Amino acid sequence: MAIAKKTVAIIPPQVKYDKHVRVEQKTLRVAAYCRVSTLLEQQEGSYEAQVDYYTEINCNIKLN
Repeated sequence: MAIAKKTVAIIPPQVKYDKHVRVEQKTLRVAAYCRVSTLLEQQEGSYEAQVDYYTEINCNIKLN
């Protein structure tokens, strides 16, 4: 009894994203949440300090 030769079809994968796109071209969206929880005198500058801190981080962020 002869065994029939089987045909194998190779289906290439579909590219879902381009691995060659440089990271610098991708957009990174970030958000910061700043708040103070009380009206204590110690926290008067806390909100402004938080906003300044996160603004500085977001302006200097570099993608690896």
